[in-house]
Amino acid sequence: MQKLKSNYIKHRIEEERRQLGQLAEQYGLRDTRVLRQSMELDRLINRYNEVMYDYLRRKEPIA
Repeated sequence: MQKLKSNYIKHRIEEERRQLGQLAEQYGLRDTRVLRQSMELDRLINRYNEVMYDYLRRKEPIA
């Protein structure tokens, strides 16, 4: 389940990163649309890190 969730989030990150590049090219780095897209990308990256942290924490044996 975690693998499926992490793969989905990674796919979304790739899509959002592409979108960010397009927006930045079209409107410039200071445009609010670029900032919003960057924040969404950050949110997804943070979510991915949370999922991976939980997965790795559960995987380690408890002594």
